[in-house]
Order: sequence, then structure tokens, then C-alpha cells
Amino acid sequence: MKNIEIIIEKNKDKVIVNCDKNKIKQVFINLIKNAIDAMNNGGKICIRINECKKYVQIEIVDQGKGISKEVLNKIGEPFYTTKAKGTGIGLMISFQIIESHQGTISVASKVDVGTTFTITLPKSHY
Repeated sequence: MKNIEIIIEKNKDKVIVNCDKNKIKQVFINLIKNAIDAMNNGGKICIRINECKKYVQIEIVDQGKGISKEVLNKIGEPFYTTKAKGTGIGLMISFQIIESHQGTISVASKVDVGTTFTITLPKSHY
């Protein structure tokens, strides 16, 4: 509907992390939905999954409108939103879920270029 292509790039066929799959799914749905909402003119969302020695890193990269530095500093704060009908809870909860899994989430963005959310989670020692 919005002419958006989702591309998945990975360095391994199977990557395992210890997590609550429903909560992690909630994080990815929220981040991908936000990326789609930021892309009014279509484009690509790239999901990059890289397994390293001790962690797994997932990047969600969009070609949306980007986020200004002022707004970027407030990302994840309770009830902060730039959406007309938003609550500001989605990103806050996403940050909390990742932190509860001993992970980190960071955001980099350039206005009129796009945004990258980087999630780092400990790798499972299956």
C-alpha cells in the first residue's frame, strides 16, 4: 500500500538469543511500524542481523524523513510522541523490553535521509 520493500540481510542462517519471543516480537513490530509510518514516499526498510562472538546485533534501517537532534534526544521518554494520534508508549516499552533482556537499543538519524535503530542482545550459548 505504501510502496515499501522490506529487505532482510543476515550473516548466519540461524541466530539464537534467550528471550521472551512475544516481547521481542512486540519490539520489532513497533520499530518496523514506525519505520513504515516515517516513509511517505515509499522506499526500503533493511533489517540487518549480525551474529558476533558474544552478541547479536539487529539494525532496522529506513529511508524515511529522519529525526531531528532535538527529537532524537527525547526518543524513548515516557509519553513523548511526534504522532498526532500517538501515545509515546511504544518506544518507551521497546526500550524497556530490550533492557530487560540485558540488551541495548540505540538510534541514529539524519533528517531527509532516514533512521537506524540498532538492537544488541546477548547471544545464546545453546
